This record gives sequence, structure tokens and C-alpha cells, in this order.
Amino acid sequence: MAKGLAKKDAPPQADTSTVGPPLLLVAVGYASVLASLPLVAADGIPAHVVGYVIGALIPILLIGFVRRVDLARRRSAYYAPRSALQPALVVLAIAAIVVAGLQVWPIATELAS
Repeated sequence: MAKGLAKKDAPPQADTSTVGPPLLLVAVGYASVLASLPLVAADGIPAHVVGYVIGALIPILLIGFVRRVDLARRRSAYYAPRSALQPALVVLAIAAIVVAGLQVWPIATELAS
């Protein structure tokens, strides 16, 4: 005979919290673009290569990752869409392309001379 109170097995509770797009990753992309801007004025190819990686490659990779995570989250019944996500990604892509140009131009100028 067992001693103590009998416990009923409680059914697992479903997670009912809402999920949305990964806006923190978008903010990281904008931060990396801003972090690379001081390197535009730097001298030397290594500084511009680092600026290119930080300001262009990382944001472009983050855009793809944000879209993948957002697509996975959209499968949830508790997804709360944000209408500003797509314009934010477009602006981030344009900013990354501009920073790429600003970082590659001095590299190309140095290599051409």
C-alpha cells in the first residue's frame, strides 16, 4: 500500500505565447552596418576588408537567416506578424550594399595604383 497523496498525471500544457519575427536579429544587422562606418575613413586594406565583412557580409547573411527563422515561426498558430519587417529588411539590404561599395572602393583604388 502506498503512503501519501495520489497525484494525477497532469496533461502537458501547450505554449500559448505569441511569437513574432526575429526583430533582434534585424537590429544586429543594423548595428553591424553602423559599426563598420568608422572603418570607411581608415587607411589600409585590412581595415577595409574588416569593414566589408562587418558591414556587408554579416547583414546580408542575417537577412537570409531572419527570413528563414520568420518562415519557421509563421507555421505557429500564435504567430503575430509585423508589417515593418519587410521594409526593414529592404533598407538593411540597401545599407549593406552602400557600405560594401564604400569599403570596396578604397581597396580597388589601392590595388589599381
